[in-house]
Amino acid sequence: MKRFSLPLRFSIPTILVLFSSLLGVFSFQREVYLSDLRTEEEVSHDIRFSGNQISGMLEYLYLRGDVEQAEILISKMGSDPKLRLVLLCDENNRVILSTRYELRNLPVTDTPGANSLAAFSEIRETMSGQVKLSQDRRKLEAIYPVQLGTLPGELRPSRVGILWIEYDLLDLKNETLADALQRSLESIAVIASGCIAVWLLFDKILTQRASKLVAVSNSLAQGQLDVRARLQGWDELTQISAAFDRMADRIQNDTLALQESEARFRSLVANISGVIYRCACDRKWTMEFISDAIAQISGYPPSDFINNQVRTFASIIYPEDREMVQISIDSAMQEQQPYTIEYRIVRADNSIRWVYEKGQGIRKSNGDILWIDGAIFDITELKLVETKLQQAKEAAEAANRAKSEFLANMSHELRTPLNAILGFAQVMQRDAAIALEHQSHLEIIHRNGQHLLDLINNVLELSKIEAGTAKLDETNFDLSQLLNGLQEMMRLKASAKQIHLMFELSPDVPQYIKADEKKLRQVLVNLIDNAIKFTDVGTVMLRVVGNSPITNYQLPITNYRLIFEVIDTGYGLTEEAAAALFKPFVQINTTEGWQAGMGLGLAISRKFVHLMGGDITVSSTLGTGSTFKFDIPVRLASATDFPQQQQARRIVGLVPNQPPVRVLIVEDQPENRWLLSKLLTSVGFEVKEAKNGQESLTLWEEWEPHLILMDLRMPVMNGYEATEKIKSTPKGKATAIVAVTGFAFEENRAAIFAAGCDDFISKPFQANVIFAKIAALLGVRYIYEAPAQSCQVSPPPLLKLTPTALTVMPDDWIAKLHQAAVDCDDSWIFHLLKEIPPEYTTLTTALTKLVRDFRFGEIIDLTHQNTL
Repeated sequence: MKRFSLPLRFSIPTILVLFSSLLGVFSFQREVYLSDLRTEEEVSHDIRFSGNQISGMLEYLYLRGDVEQAEILISKMGSDPKLRLVLLCDENNRVILSTRYELRNLPVTDTPGANSLAAFSEIRETMSGQVKLSQDRRKLEAIYPVQLGTLPGELRPSRVGILWIEYDLLDLKNETLADALQRSLESIAVIASGCIAVWLLFDKILTQRASKLVAVSNSLAQGQLDVRARLQGWDELTQISAAFDRMADRIQNDTLALQESEARFRSLVANISGVIYRCACDRKWTMEFISDAIAQISGYPPSDFINNQVRTFASIIYPEDREMVQISIDSAMQEQQPYTIEYRIVRADNSIRWVYEKGQGIRKSNGDILWIDGAIFDITELKLVETKLQQAKEAAEAANRAKSEFLANMSHELRTPLNAILGFAQVMQRDAAIALEHQSHLEIIHRNGQHLLDLINNVLELSKIEAGTAKLDETNFDLSQLLNGLQEMMRLKASAKQIHLMFELSPDVPQYIKADEKKLRQVLVNLIDNAIKFTDVGTVMLRVVGNSPITNYQLPITNYRLIFEVIDTGYGLTEEAAAALFKPFVQINTTEGWQAGMGLGLAISRKFVHLMGGDITVSSTLGTGSTFKFDIPVRLASATDFPQQQQARRIVGLVPNQPPVRVLIVEDQPENRWLLSKLLTSVGFEVKEAKNGQESLTLWEEWEPHLILMDLRMPVMNGYEATEKIKSTPKGKATAIVAVTGFAFEENRAAIFAAGCDDFISKPFQANVIFAKIAALLGVRYIYEAPAQSCQVSPPPLLKLTPTALTVMPDDWIAKLHQAAVDCDDSWIFHLLKEIPPEYTTLTTALTKLVRDFRFGEIIDLTHQNTL
């Protein structure tokens, strides 16, 4: 405990004297302040009264034209020593009268009245005077307007002068100061005498008893916890003594309890694997306490860190981590939040260890930090595991990038030959001179090429989904039209197997919705196609229901859900098959054997449904059938939200009287160049070809095409570089460039537009897509094929083929059919089918369907028994 600098008997009178002095000084200052206020108010009142009288007298004299009397009046005012200066200025602020003769005829700006010049205009406008106190409160300034008479020809006076008076307050304030000082000294003397008398009265009682309390408190501070004051009496000091003794008892009991608690704490800390510490909040990490576990982590004894006797804890932090650790702790302390840090330390043997630290500041009630408590744990082994996991993650990411690059390249390589296959099939189908049988062959080529394209797209789509780059493309569309199209598309496949295909829509299903039409269509196609594939007898049903009525709803509704169910009476699934059903590249093994396909349809369907915000489930009974069910959220739309789609018609030429359109084809593959050239020239476009980007630059300069179909992957110079060179010129900006690419990923499309291309076409391309792009960019108009007159004819029911059904034909004919199927010779089979009598049309139709679907194995099975 800190001792008094003076004994109590001297401290009290000193305090009393100081108190009386301070009280006297305060009284003196207050008296001076009040006296100054009274003086200022009295003088302000007097000068306001005098100023009004003088300004009125001057105005009267000037109206009479008696300037001499006005000058005498101003001169008399100069006899008052407190009036420092009086001046009268004209309407132009030039002094015309003053108590100081030398100021006459000078502008006010050259006189002491310049400080009040800003107020002159206000005085003239209001025609009322004002009195103001100077900033140093030593003088008063009075300003009054004075009408200076009329000018020749004026009926009323218009000139307004200003009377400016400066009054000195310093002498009056000095007089009041002297009076206030005398009264204050008298008050101080009376107060000091009273304080001394009070001290003398209580000195003996207070001093001795207070001295005993001081002695006892000093003993208590030195650790003598059994010392007590025990004063006797009836006054407040006795009560203080009793309270002090109770406090000493409490301190003694709490100290003993604290010693026991500290012993338990040290025992507990010794058994914790981490380091427990308490340190000051400074950059040296001054440790007040640190547990023995620090020796295991750092190799240094705890005593080295206590109060930084040998080293600071900061000194063992890895040099590159020290600043980060300090910044993290400082930031946490400023935000009054706990902190967690991972950093490295250097052990005594110079090895590196990773540690994890968690701590927080212990604060006073006012927010000041007392110290920091925390714990440190060795996480070196965890870091090693984390490093291995990170390396594995990076390896997986590298493999994923390599896979994406591979798929991107394979996309181009696979789409390029498919472009020729599907493209030439389209070109040949446009030739009306081709025989009907060959038209059928072309249809088979196109259909199977399209099937191969769908398989490639499925692989790429799955890759995009796994990479997280697949996105929703929500549009407004007619759900009824989508379902009608699906039903028409699937009806033939179902009829071929004599399966009844039904679509059932609940009344609460809206017609117009906003969702991803393409992904929804693909999911439904996959589910319905699988249902037909695995059903031989019975029905396949698509049921669509809504989750709430839509009557009287205001658009848009954002929480509407549609529920789709595909129900079949097919083979059914085992529990093992159902569990693996949605895994990629897994095919279903039914009682009829393994089914064809890549096993991607259901995997992609589930991922699409998840992407659209729903889920897909399956329930199945072996031998009875299966039900696939999924739900997706949709928004309601109206018929006005999207334009009506027109039925596509075949283009046969260009509208006459149009300017010629020049199209440059840049492609390194000869068959693709020939295909595009054949397609465009058949309509009427002028076409030239280039094998690479370098040749395209030369032809573009010489021929000036309106549009360029630019392949992107070519030798010598690729399409990206050629496009950039063309688009970098003013002439090139007017040339439309459409990229022809086999890449299917979104990032490739971004690079295409970044190079300067106006649009792109994916391989394998469709003729109608190319024509539509050219029309959009160049405004070309086409002649369309006249729509054919069609009539609705119900197809005859397909015959259920069995070996018995073939017995209507001779045995040698069946043997030839068997051999043709073994040779996969569809021409021979079509030739044999012409021999079937007209009354067996259903047999002809069923066999034709098998041939067109390349199902030669089924024909071999049908004819095998008859050839034995």
